Amino acid sequence: MPYVQKRVKPYLLVLILAFSTLDFAKAQTTKVNELLVQLDKVDSDTARIKVLRKLSVAYSSVDPVKKFYYADQYRLLAERLGVDSLVSAALLDMGNSYGLRSNLDSALYYFRLGHEKAKASNYTMGIGRGYVNIGYVLDRLDRKKEAIKYYQEALKIFKATNYKKGINQCIINLGSMYFDLSEYRLADQYFQQALDNAREIKQDEVGLGNALYALAGAKWKIGEVKRSMALYQQSLALREKIGDLSGIALSNWGIGQLHMDKKQYGKSLAYYEIALKNNRAIKNLYQECAVLIDMSKAYLGLKDYSRAESSAKLALVRARESSSKIGISLALERLAAVSEAQKNFEQALGFQKDYISVKDSLNHDGIKKDVMATDLNRVNSDNQVLAKDNIAIAGKNSEYVLVIAIITVLLVMVAIMMVLYYRRNRQKIALNLLLQRQKRETAEANEELSAVNEELISQMEIVSGQNIELEKLNNVKNKFFSIVSHDLRGPLITLKTLFGMYREGDVNEQELNSLLIKLEDTTYTTVDFLDNLLQWSKSQLEGMVVNPSPFSMDAMVEENIKLIDSQVKLKGIRVLNSIDHDVLVFADHNMINVAVRNLLSNAIKFCKAGDTVSFQAREDAGMVICMISDSGPGINELDKKNLFNFSHTVATGSSGETGYHIGLILCREMVLQNNGNITVESTLGEGTRFHITLPKGV
Repeated sequence: MPYVQKRVKPYLLVLILAFSTLDFAKAQTTKVNELLVQLDKVDSDTARIKVLRKLSVAYSSVDPVKKFYYADQYRLLAERLGVDSLVSAALLDMGNSYGLRSNLDSALYYFRLGHEKAKASNYTMGIGRGYVNIGYVLDRLDRKKEAIKYYQEALKIFKATNYKKGINQCIINLGSMYFDLSEYRLADQYFQQALDNAREIKQDEVGLGNALYALAGAKWKIGEVKRSMALYQQSLALREKIGDLSGIALSNWGIGQLHMDKKQYGKSLAYYEIALKNNRAIKNLYQECAVLIDMSKAYLGLKDYSRAESSAKLALVRARESSSKIGISLALERLAAVSEAQKNFEQALGFQKDYISVKDSLNHDGIKKDVMATDLNRVNSDNQVLAKDNIAIAGKNSEYVLVIAIITVLLVMVAIMMVLYYRRNRQKIALNLLLQRQKRETAEANEELSAVNEELISQMEIVSGQNIELEKLNNVKNKFFSIVSHDLRGPLITLKTLFGMYREGDVNEQELNSLLIKLEDTTYTTVDFLDNLLQWSKSQLEGMVVNPSPFSMDAMVEENIKLIDSQVKLKGIRVLNSIDHDVLVFADHNMINVAVRNLLSNAIKFCKAGDTVSFQAREDAGMVICMISDSGPGINELDKKNLFNFSHTVATGSSGETGYHIGLILCREMVLQNNGNITVESTLGEGTRFHITLPKGV
């Protein structure tokens, strides 16, 4: 019975801590929801980019997949507006999304794209971010010699721009490399420096949390366990406050390791479970592997060999998925220990051989020498700069000593001169202090002005892009009103003239009946035009609401053929429907009905007596391709290029009907809204064929 109680308590603690983390995630979720509300309210592309960028940052610690989506959205807007710096920032954020999920190849791909874009546009901050992010991936891939060079390049840029957050991140990354190489004392020095810097930076809770966590790990490794626990708890409290799921996972993992050292396996498992849950939520395979390895160790301490083995095997899978040789070696080492504890010495020996093979491939000693040599060169370079500064200062000090000696002699000789000089010197000191303070204020003001200037340049680029877009829209508007005024005015003038001629007695009953038949056809055409105009206007003002459902293309075509049967018989045209009854599409029935009606109406207008209009359909790779063909006059190349925009000129049908291409514009918009496509093939004198591609219905 006591054993059962000992086993229940750790898992009860896991449940309590797991439920408490829900409150911590709410902070970040609330921020995301606020930003989503803002996104719905903003209209301008500039404002949308700002909100989308904040959403991408907010999702970093909640959902890396959505982080990628919103980064890609503001990249597309930035590309459309021609703002290369924002394109670079978006690509780097997309790479971070993959990095958080341990998809290192994809992360490296986007980091390199963003870095190259930043260099091409001379975007300094993007260049620095690119260096540090590429270095991070190379570090994770155990290419530490290459990684440290990228970190040092990033450090140069951040120091030159006095970007303190970036400087601190580079320091933490360099310290982490020493930590991975078991140089814990060196790592401790780097992390302590990072923490001191982070406390001076305002409103950088994420950076402060990272520094606290990193220093806690180093303190643990050098034996300062109490100090380590205090730092881990500080980092956890801070990360819970801001809802950083990744940081919460790391801090819980660190606290669990401290309990593991005390052989408090139940407590350690409670913290490991939280870390595992959060890492899985953000799909961080690399960190999931690390937690599983320690969980295997804890289960082994509890003599729960089954869970110890399954945890170690899953850790090995995650290590291979994240391409981490260190993770693979640690997982194999853990499997060997579990097998040995179960007296399965043959299996343990196999795992041990694999572990030694992987560990030998890591070449830690060689990597350590390369990293330390490279970092030593950086430190020596910094020391040389400091030495030059010291020489200059020493030279100035020598000059001051000589001046003071002369003044001292003069003061001894003339007491009165000493008093006067003393007063004058005090005034100079006060003036120098004032000048130094003013110089600092001026430098700060210059930095602020530089930032504002950069923002203004970015805004000007965005406004320029918007002006070009507005000019295009204005041209479309003018063309649209020209079409509407011409195409509505023509039929009305015809009707007015006919009534005048009839009233004056210029036409008899027979002629009037003939003209009324033509006028009736013109009226039908005008009504179709007005229907299309209303549909298009509604889509532009309110946006199209798509309600897709499966329906038969054959039934829809038959319905539209019946609607214009009188026109077909009047013109002597054959309309054939060869679509199979079983062909279904998944789309908005009303939208596709409008598109089919317009295409059929256009075909009737431009065909002569004896021509044929036919409907066919076939399935291809989950899509349905519907073809509307006619043997009419065809369309020339210029009109084909402008068929779906307002540059297309109005054409006249075979019986004098007016062809309104706004119907084709409406067709294209409605088909595209239903995840489809519309294309046209035509040859003068041979006819025209439209292809509508839509998703297949079930």
